[in-house]
Amino acid sequence: MTGLTQTVTISFFRYRGVNKIWGMKQMYSVRAPMRKMQGVKFYKPLGSGSGVGYSIWPDWSVYGILVVWENEQLAKDFLKSDVFQDYVNHSVEHYTVFLKPMSSRGSWSGFSDWQFSDPNPQSELISALTRATLKSNYLFKFWSMVPRVSKEHENYAGLIFTKGIGEIPFVEQATFSIWKNKESMEKFAMTTFHGEAVMETRRRKGFKEEMFTRLKPYFSDGLWNGKDPLKEYL
Repeated sequence: MTGLTQTVTISFFRYRGVNKIWGMKQMYSVRAPMRKMQGVKFYKPLGSGSGVGYSIWPDWSVYGILVVWENEQLAKDFLKSDVFQDYVNHSVEHYTVFLKPMSSRGSWSGFSDWQFSDPNPQSELISALTRATLKSNYLFKFWSMVPRVSKEHENYAGLIFTKGIGEIPFVEQATFSIWKNKESMEKFAMTTFHGEAVMETRRRKGFKEEMFTRLKPYFSDGLWNGKDPLKEYL
């Protein structure tokens, strides 16, 4: 049954030299072939910030793509497709995580059609996908808080993987993180400045649109920084 339910993939690619330009171009060039791909419910080409991603300065060497698929088989087929292999051939490293949506609130570019399932109830792993479109009059305040939030992510207990991502620099922002368990994720959200920053932004109505989605990671493919961050957990 798990294979028949909605599946999410998020893929990251690291580029060197002139291929950094190729990676940046895919933010637009990949849209046409993705619209023709069978079983795509939603997709977003992604840029990233420097460091762990929570920086106003882009990381010109790392790009990604998030895709919501009708089912797992279509997601697996994507990794064998010409589109995906083109990414692989231009990059020096790539990493893909397969996930199942668990819960969600809000929307991303109007999309909120999540179908929830749990591929492995025994696993405590959990992932958070958050995103927001910022109002123009709140951009300075938001980015002034980001350096402190970024520092809090460094070596935080229970955090396995994280990357700040986005579709449009400065305005369309998102974060993707994988945690050992729900407790560590919620502790970070509730006891650090990150949580305060989100609440302050909501209080000042700085978001045009926002979304918070929890997902269960259950399969990974490729390497990141020379290793699979989820190897010991899956």
